Amino acid sequence: MIHVICCAMTCEYNVELMIVVNNTASPEESQHMHIFLGLSLDGQQDLLPVAQLGRMSVGPLGMLNFLETQLGLLRVETPQVERILQFRDVLKKMDAADRFYHRSFQADELGTAQTLLAWRDQWHLHGSFSQAAVALEKADSRRLRDMAELEQQSCSTVAPGMGERLAAIEAKLAVRKPWFERLALAEPLGEWPLAWQRVLAQCNAIDPEAAKAHAPETTMLGALQQALLAQANGDAPPPLCWKDDGSLRVVQAGSSLLAARWMAAQWQRATEDDLLLASESGGILDDTLAASNLPRQGLMERSALRPALQVVPLALALLWQPLDCKRLLEFLTHPICPLRSLVRRQLAEHFAEAPGIGQGPAWQQALETLKTKCHEKELDWDKVRDSIRFWLEQPRFMPANGAPIAAVVERLDKLAEYFRGRASTTEDASEQPAFVSAQAQAQSCKRSLQALLLQGEDRVSAQVLQTLIEQATAQIANPLAVAQVGAGRTVTKPGAVIRPADHVMWSTLSAAALPARWPWSATELATLRSAGVALPETDVLLAATARDWQKPVLAARQTLTLVLPPASVERHPLWQMIEMMFDAKARPAPLQLEQCLTDDALPGVAARPLPKARRWLQLPEGIRPGKRAKESYSSLEPFLFNPSLWVLRYSAKLRKSALLDVMDGPRLYGTLSHTLIERYVTTPAALEMDASTLERWYLQTFEQLLDERGAVLRMEGRRADLESLREKLFRGLRQLQSHLVSADVVRVEPEAALSGHFDGGELGGFSDLLLTRRDGRQAVVDMKWSGLRWYSEKLQNNRHLQLLMYGELLRQRTGHWPDFAFFLISDAALVATDREFFPQASLAHQAAAAAGENPAALWQRFLTSWRWRRAQLDAGLIEVVLPETAEDAEPHPDFPLPEDGIELEELKADYNDYRALTGSGAN
Repeated sequence: MIHVICCAMTCEYNVELMIVVNNTASPEESQHMHIFLGLSLDGQQDLLPVAQLGRMSVGPLGMLNFLETQLGLLRVETPQVERILQFRDVLKKMDAADRFYHRSFQADELGTAQTLLAWRDQWHLHGSFSQAAVALEKADSRRLRDMAELEQQSCSTVAPGMGERLAAIEAKLAVRKPWFERLALAEPLGEWPLAWQRVLAQCNAIDPEAAKAHAPETTMLGALQQALLAQANGDAPPPLCWKDDGSLRVVQAGSSLLAARWMAAQWQRATEDDLLLASESGGILDDTLAASNLPRQGLMERSALRPALQVVPLALALLWQPLDCKRLLEFLTHPICPLRSLVRRQLAEHFAEAPGIGQGPAWQQALETLKTKCHEKELDWDKVRDSIRFWLEQPRFMPANGAPIAAVVERLDKLAEYFRGRASTTEDASEQPAFVSAQAQAQSCKRSLQALLLQGEDRVSAQVLQTLIEQATAQIANPLAVAQVGAGRTVTKPGAVIRPADHVMWSTLSAAALPARWPWSATELATLRSAGVALPETDVLLAATARDWQKPVLAARQTLTLVLPPASVERHPLWQMIEMMFDAKARPAPLQLEQCLTDDALPGVAARPLPKARRWLQLPEGIRPGKRAKESYSSLEPFLFNPSLWVLRYSAKLRKSALLDVMDGPRLYGTLSHTLIERYVTTPAALEMDASTLERWYLQTFEQLLDERGAVLRMEGRRADLESLREKLFRGLRQLQSHLVSADVVRVEPEAALSGHFDGGELGGFSDLLLTRRDGRQAVVDMKWSGLRWYSEKLQNNRHLQLLMYGELLRQRTGHWPDFAFFLISDAALVATDREFFPQASLAHQAAAAAGENPAALWQRFLTSWRWRRAQLDAGLIEVVLPETAEDAEPHPDFPLPEDGIELEELKADYNDYRALTGSGAN
């Protein structure tokens, strides 16, 4: 008896129907069962438009389940990942130095187990490997002998694969027959693996009819079908000449989205007897159909669940030492995260600027700030702090030594609990399947780890864990990949086309996977065949694959539409075959979809070029950038040299996201070196340290600093960068100490706060180093990571504006101008205009020194230039300084360049975050 349970769920545009069939049919009912079996039919829906009881189309997995049910052999199916773990245990027990897989197994246990299990399953599917193993024990090949020995151990401990299940069915068929009337095959019996041939022969399977054409021979489509059939029979058909009669359409799309939109428009007019073959980008097509109020075809890919499925691998990536800083930032910025949004956002901003966790004052200050915000939001800080400890500050483990399985399972339990809660509380029903799938992913990975525990393992390496996560993810089915009521005949594999159709559409003909050559030598293959394992030749597999490709073409009665990928993408071998059938001078020219896609409902949009970058921008009346309450060098530099940056950054308050990446490169090196030197100069008796004491202090402090703010340099592949920084920073520190001692410095103030005023209002800043000599003379030193030549030229040409501002602020405090110097850390060089303060300084002779220009005169020139820029902004005029505007570099006629101002300089374009907002260089 067949029980049909109908569950209907209605929504605005569709009704979904689920039918559950009880396979315990009576013999009388089952005798009328007609089965159509094909190698490519699992998960496909090239079915009759009207459901018919007693008829079904199935693939190998569906037929296997049907036969086991009919013969009383049905069992709980073991997931593939568990079979791999079972076989891994066998490999480990049998492993020895002389095993052919020994070195591979030492490097990658699960990868080796997965590969060798696939070999074993192939041999069972193409013969009786259990019986062949006896003969193979004396084979010349070491690989075959080892595999035979492994079979003796694994046959009773590893869950059976398809070949072994078919062997059990074959034995059962000797005493009991399944109940069905007719079994028809989509491929000849000889193309099936040997284990299937033995089963299907006992089921009296019927071979398919010979392939035939379905379109009239007088059409272009019919001529192509006849040529393909002739070629398949070994004949050489005459070259075809293209004629555009509408039966064969070849179009090309510049993008998957455009192809999907065009296909959706064509499918809207489809009838029940039209066929859609979506070999790739099915998810895009399904989304496009849904956007057009058409039923989904069940093509949604697992990528629709991707955000939720990313959380488990990201969370477990934080277990390993050294910390992967990029994965941590991705974990904190992921929209699905077990940490509260406020917590992860604040910690992500901190970590991006100071990559380090759980160490140092910067991290503690970030936690204090977060604690205050949690109290403001009335959040339980104790629970928040515990969650931070669990997810971010947990112990980390060396990948080679592995992590305790118990610790990994604990995290998976927490993740499963989190996903379970999200699934039950989400207000958006469309999000629920993703959370349910992520929960299943975590639980599947947990079961695999528990299987390792049962095998006596208590730790899991990073590589094994990564493999388990990937396998658990691969098992997750997409609950959204369900065809909705009204869906037509849709398949994703060419071999799944089993019936003719009036109109066939194939999108898109990109490169297809070809059968791989067997990984065994010709001698090994011959030995396997003599033992009863009949693996087909690669040429036979290629021919069968080519026949599958031709099925959609031969199935078309009236029209065939082929959608080609963009010209830059490799095309399908079938299209290459079709092209070669045409005369070289009369081949089909693909119609470009960009030229033919129209939609009367959409208004036409004229093409407009990007606005060209202009040197000068005029603001409307009534809109003027005002003065800031307090300026600093970092704000005055763009004000003077590229006012557009100043306006966008400080008036418009536009900011680039701080969460795009972890701080790295010269910016990170500069931050680390500044922090280390600050700690050095604040250490008691720092200037009195001898060489050995300084080195011991440096090595200890440098390692602490890496943990606190430079964890990115401990990541894999960064050893060369780390050692280079270590050497350069120590050399710079020693040289700095030498300069301070030779200058008889008695007091060093790092990050000295300076404040004062100028014509624009308040002015402030922080001097990297404020030095006081024994005689009371002071110097301002600005530290840079690199750029010896650049900063030497700044001093030489009186363009050291940053030092000048700090000097003026100090003059306002003390009444005296200090000395100026740049210290280039990576170059271990201190550059000054003279040696009056620093006897060992490298000299940058000022070009204006002979004219008697002093800091006071240079300051007046700065004020002149500032007033000139301020007048421009008060008039609504903004200068844009870019390489694209260099041709318009002349001063504005209303504001000529002041003769007594400072020399203008062009800022580095790499540090301009607003280039895209100020126009393009194209006309």
